[in-house]
Amino acid sequence: MVVKRALDRRGVVLLANRGNGVVHPTAAANIAALIETAADKPGARILNCADPDAPSALEIFRTIARHLKHTWEEVLLDDTAPDTLGRTPWDSPHPVVLDTSAAEALGYRPAGDYATTVAAEIDWLLDAARAGDRAGILPKTEDPYFSRFFEYAAEDAFLAGRTH
Repeated sequence: MVVKRALDRRGVVLLANRGNGVVHPTAAANIAALIETAADKPGARILNCADPDAPSALEIFRTIARHLKHTWEEVLLDDTAPDTLGRTPWDSPHPVVLDTSAAEALGYRPAGDYATTVAAEIDWLLDAARAGDRAGILPKTEDPYFSRFFEYAAEDAFLAGRTH
């Protein structure tokens, strides 16, 4: 959703909860690294897998914008703003951060942090968008999960009514 906003050339990004939401990401490369570690040491256990860092929504937006060389004004909304504005997939009333200590004790070493591993994903999404998404990998505009993150008319109305 962040890549689409950049491709749509949005000059302002609204972030609910001041962009503080955290839902721990896990890159495919890090999942693969844990699978390799667990396969080398078979056994019955439950392991959490996550990136070594748990960036906030604000940090995620900044990381992706930096990779895309896109700039926007960040409007960090508090609880007085309409609750339909500034929503992200990382919104959570409490941080969701996984404990990976059992995996690390087993020998798991992440392939990279969020900024490092997300770069390939961003490039993959850009390639799909530039090619016209022939493979059908991008969410559709009407997708109920993603459409709620693109309330551009409501955002524009809110921005038009604010005082700087």
